[in-house]
Amino acid sequence: MKRYSCYIYAALLLATLGACSRQLDLKPEGTMVEADLLKNKQTTESFLADTYLQLMKSAGGNAFIFGDVTGNVASSFDQALVKGAVDPRDNNYDALWSTPYATINQANVIITQLPKHADFDAALQQQFMAEAKFIRAFGHLLLLQLYGDGALQNKPNNMGIPLMLQSFDGYDGSQNKARSTNAEVYTQILKDLDEAIAALPEKRTDPVAQASRATKGAAAALAARVCLYRQDYAKAAVYANSVLAAQLYNLQPSFVALWPDNAKGNGKYPLSSEIVFAFPESWNSTVYGNHGIYYSYGYYKPLPDFVAIYEATDERLTDMLTATQQMRKFTDPKIMDNVNMVRLPEVMLTAAEAMAQTSGVNAASVDLLNRVYARAYTKSPVPKVYTVADFTTKQQLVDRILLERKRELAFEGFARFDAIRSGQQPNPLLPANKYAMPIPQREIDITNGLIVQNPGYVQ
Repeated sequence: MKRYSCYIYAALLLATLGACSRQLDLKPEGTMVEADLLKNKQTTESFLADTYLQLMKSAGGNAFIFGDVTGNVASSFDQALVKGAVDPRDNNYDALWSTPYATINQANVIITQLPKHADFDAALQQQFMAEAKFIRAFGHLLLLQLYGDGALQNKPNNMGIPLMLQSFDGYDGSQNKARSTNAEVYTQILKDLDEAIAALPEKRTDPVAQASRATKGAAAALAARVCLYRQDYAKAAVYANSVLAAQLYNLQPSFVALWPDNAKGNGKYPLSSEIVFAFPESWNSTVYGNHGIYYSYGYYKPLPDFVAIYEATDERLTDMLTATQQMRKFTDPKIMDNVNMVRLPEVMLTAAEAMAQTSGVNAASVDLLNRVYARAYTKSPVPKVYTVADFTTKQQLVDRILLERKRELAFEGFARFDAIRSGQQPNPLLPANKYAMPIPQREIDITNGLIVQNPGYVQ
């Protein structure tokens, strides 16, 4: 991964040192800089904050809209992306690969180097390392869901992505790694998240930190998503139900309460107790910058086929789509809305689906479905309150839950991945052999073919 590996460590370190307001000379040996940077709590926490910022850059912008513009939810000018016709040599898409790896490398600095250099409270060190493991897991998942061949189709032995578990301060070729299998990548992601859960706090006193820094709930919710993508439904149910059992998160009374209109572009927008993990753009505008999700500009409008999945009085349709067919989830003209990455309804529907897959038609799954569904009807009666008698087969219940996920999580980046994992075509133009994105050709070239291209793009 030479193109970014040989610069990214120094570039991110310089940026972080600037954020720390410290004037440190770059030593010839990177470990000398790490020894200074990771010695005390203040500079370590600043470096960790910058690592969250790198994760936002990995998960925001084009990465965030990718699932919806290729998942038959939103229109796109980029038909190559929609059709799976991306040229591996087109470097316009390289950031989807390189930015998560840059984030992972920075997390690895904390995970592997902090114990060597830190001179502050050991318990706090463990918490910072746990946050870095959450970030590393998130970065690997972002890559796997895009590039893993069959990663969402229960093909554990197919090629996943290169796992990066060590930091490095220069490139000499020894860091090159072949692609691990999908199973190996999933296993490592869950290992990181399990270790993070053990050391993270359950609740933070500051509400912004509660939503924007890793907690036990955020790590367990992400692990539930991982297991759902892996089709390990029993574990998905355990992780999701652990989040629900903690009772730290609450549905907002309405969609409008959750997604206020930010069109005036003023102030710091609330991070409600429905948010399990988010990037607080509006609270840290000078640090985060804009999120790069240009829904408010009307570039990516809802497709007619997608709009048709809603019932007439569903407030996710009537209150969330403007007269000009813009999505109200992102309305700040400065592109400074908070970016919600994990919300309680996702966790609820994950638990419902996972329990349906493992236990068939059951009351707990139906109840969770009803609760998410009913929240979309605060001005008119909910069209139907489901009971177990409404579903004669497990698949009927699963299909209804998947429909609710598509309605509830629209414009939050899930559509493509939910379609693939449930055996559906993400959009009518995308062939099955292009469900995984092409590995950037430069990665294959610089590793002399050690990294192998996805089958759909082999010429």
